[in-house]
Amino acid sequence: MLETALISAVLGAGILSPPRPLSGPVYRAESQPVAGGAELVTVFARLDNAASGSRDLDVPLLAVLRDSLGDNDPDNDRLRSVWILTSTRPTIWQRTASALSFGYFRVGNRRHADRVPSPALDLAAPSKSVYRNLFGDSLQAIELDPLGAPVRSTTRTYRGNSADYNKLQVFQALSNLDNLALSSGVNTALPQEQLREIYARLSLSTRTFGGLVREQNLSRFYDKETSQQQETRGHNWELLRQRAELDGLYFEPLAIGSASPSLAMLWIARSDLAASGGRPFDGQFLDIANPWTDAGLQHWSGYSQVRYFDRENRPVSKDTPDAHAADMIPLALYSLDYPRVPLLLADFRRSLAPKAREMVNKGATGVVTGILGFTRFGNPSFFAAEWAWMFVRGRHGAAVNRTARLQAYSGAREFLAMDSAMDPGLKSALRLQLDHLALNPRENDVAHEDTLAREQYSTLVRYLDSPRAEAKLDRDREKELESYTRSPAVRMWDWFGRFASGGAPATPQDDLRLRTELDAYRRTAAHEHFLERILASGPRPDVVWDSDTIRKSVEALSADTHAGPEAPRLIGQIYARSGDLELRSACWRALQILNQRMAPTAAAAREASISAPVQ
Repeated sequence: MLETALISAVLGAGILSPPRPLSGPVYRAESQPVAGGAELVTVFARLDNAASGSRDLDVPLLAVLRDSLGDNDPDNDRLRSVWILTSTRPTIWQRTASALSFGYFRVGNRRHADRVPSPALDLAAPSKSVYRNLFGDSLQAIELDPLGAPVRSTTRTYRGNSADYNKLQVFQALSNLDNLALSSGVNTALPQEQLREIYARLSLSTRTFGGLVREQNLSRFYDKETSQQQETRGHNWELLRQRAELDGLYFEPLAIGSASPSLAMLWIARSDLAASGGRPFDGQFLDIANPWTDAGLQHWSGYSQVRYFDRENRPVSKDTPDAHAADMIPLALYSLDYPRVPLLLADFRRSLAPKAREMVNKGATGVVTGILGFTRFGNPSFFAAEWAWMFVRGRHGAAVNRTARLQAYSGAREFLAMDSAMDPGLKSALRLQLDHLALNPRENDVAHEDTLAREQYSTLVRYLDSPRAEAKLDRDREKELESYTRSPAVRMWDWFGRFASGGAPATPQDDLRLRTELDAYRRTAAHEHFLERILASGPRPDVVWDSDTIRKSVEALSADTHAGPEAPRLIGQIYARSGDLELRSACWRALQILNQRMAPTAAAAREASISAPVQ
C-alpha cells in the first residue's frame, strides 16, 4: 500500500518534493564488555542539534545489558535491563509543577545528570512493571481518592505526568530502534532477534498488561505492530495528499533515510493567493482555517521558502532549464502515525491551536477524575457513556487517543533532532511550534537531552564496571537459576522465610558452577522457545521453517538432560504437524529417548500429541 502511495504522490500534482534521503544521521550499535561476564550494547545516533549550536553529535540513546556468561556464544545470552539515556529523574521544581492540576507548562530543564540512571524495563522480568502499576492504581483508588479533591487531583496529576513522560521516552526509543533496523550494513552488536525482542517489550510496556505477554509471542507482536504502522502511514499519506491536491495546496512528506514518511507538511504558493478568487476549500481532516480567505497570508512576514518547479509543476533544482521560482508559505505539520486520520501537530497561522486542543482534553480528564472523582470502577455508567461518545467522535476523525497523540508528538521531536537535510530556518520554526505542545513539566528541551544522555552513559559505564553491579548481576543469575530448578510456590515460600528472618541473604554459589548450570538451562530454554515460535508461525512447521534447523533443535532437546515436560509436548506437536518424513523420524526418536528419561509425563504428552491428524 505504501509503495503505491509513494508512486502516486510523486507523479501527482501539488507534490512539493518526494521523501528526502538520509544525509546526516547514522545509527549504529556497539557492544563493550562489563564486569561479571556481561556486555553493554548501546545504540548511538549522529544528531543534528542546531538549537544548542552542535551538529553531528555521536550521542548514546539506548543501552541494554546482555548477560553473555562471559563467552561469545549467542545461544546462551539473556537480555536484562534497558536504559533510555535521554530519560532523567526530574528536578525538585519539575516534581512540584507536575503535581499542579492545571500546570500545562515547563519549569526549566535538568542541566546535568550525575546519578546512575534507572532502568526503563527489566527484560528478564517484564511482569514486575505490571504488578507495580496495578499496585499504584489500587493505592490511588483505595487510599488517596477518598481523601478529597485536593489530594485526589494532585496525586492523579502527578502520576499522570510521570506516566506520560515515561511513554514519551519509550516512544522515542522505539523510533531509534526502527531507524537502527533500517540502517545499512550488518548489525553484529545487536542481532535482529534481540532487536525485535527489545522493541516488542518496550512497546508492550506502555500497555496495562503488556508485561504478561509470553516470550514466544513477541516476534508475532513485532510483525503485527510494524505492519500496522506501515498501513497507517500509507493510509494517512494518501488521505492527506488527495485532500491537499483538491484544495490546491502542496504536499511534502518527511522521512529519515529509507524509513517510510512519518510526517508531512502542507504549503501554499504566494503567487496562488493573488489569483485565488473564490476558490473552494474543504477543511475536513486538515483542521486548519481556509488559507484562500486569510488576509494574513497576503502579507505573510513569517518563514517562507523559495522552491523551483518545471512547466509541469514538478519540483526541480534551481539550475534546471525553464525552472520558475515560487515563494512557498508553510501552513501545517501533520503526523502520519496517528490511527485513521493525519494528526495536526503545528499550525503556522494559529500556533496555539494544537496546544489548546491538548489542554482541553487534558483539563477535561483532570476535572472528571481529579475534582469530580469519577473512576472507571466506581462509576461504570458514566464511563460507558464517555466511551460511546469517544467512539463516535473517533469514527468522525477526532483525535481522542491520548497515547497515540503522545506517540505522534514524540516522533516529531525525534525527527527534528535527527534530520539534517531540513533548512535550519524551517527546523527552528517547527521546533518553536512543537514547543507549544510541551505540556508536561517533567519534559526537558531537546537541546539538553543530548548532554544528559552522554552524561548518563558515562555514569552507567562506570557503575557497570563496579563491584556493586557485578554483585547485582550474580544475584539476578541466582534468581534465574531458581526459576529453572524450583517451582513458584517454593520460591515464594523461601521469600517469606527470608523476610521473616530479617532478610538474611542466601548463600552465594560458586561462580563457575552457577554459570555452567545457567548455560545448560538457557540452551534448553532457547530450543524450547524456538520450537514454540515455529508452532505459532503456521500449521506446517516444515513449510515455514527449514526442516534441518528444526531437526537439529529436536535432537538437541532429546540429548539434553535438563529438558523438562515441555520438551516432549513441543516435539510431539512438531511430529503431528510436519509432513517431512525425515523430520518426523527425528521427532519419533526424540520422543522415545525422552520417554525413557521421564516416562509418565512424556508418554502422556506423546500420546496426546501424535493422536492429532497431520495438517
